[in-house]
Amino acid sequence: MASKIKAIKAYCPRIDLGDAASEARYMELTTQRTTLSPGVVKNVQEAEVETLIGLLLDGRPVHTGVAIYTPSIDLDGDFEVKVKVDPRILRALNARGAFRGRIINAEHIGKSADDLVALWNAAHPDDPVT
Repeated sequence: MASKIKAIKAYCPRIDLGDAASEARYMELTTQRTTLSPGVVKNVQEAEVETLIGLLLDGRPVHTGVAIYTPSIDLDGDFEVKVKVDPRILRALNARGAFRGRIINAEHIGKSADDLVALWNAAHPDDPVT
């Protein structure tokens, strides 16, 4: 018997992530779009990280213009940082036809969990979700 989670994971749409962009490539693209040198961009990034750390350690959410970083704590006392990206980034990703990557199971966009389970059960009659 397969689990519902296994069936959904197998058939849900997901992005086929390419290799991560390197720091060098990020710097190259940033310097092409600004008048800043790679060294200056790197210094600004390092200053931003140190500033974020300082403000987060004070227990303050930080609005950077690119994202909002908010400190949080779990039941064990472990800290993490929640990140909410600038809505412009989400609008760019969600603009119809803008995404250039590959989506695995793109044909299943808009299907419900029950639809995905039905696909699993049809393809795996010997291991149905119950």
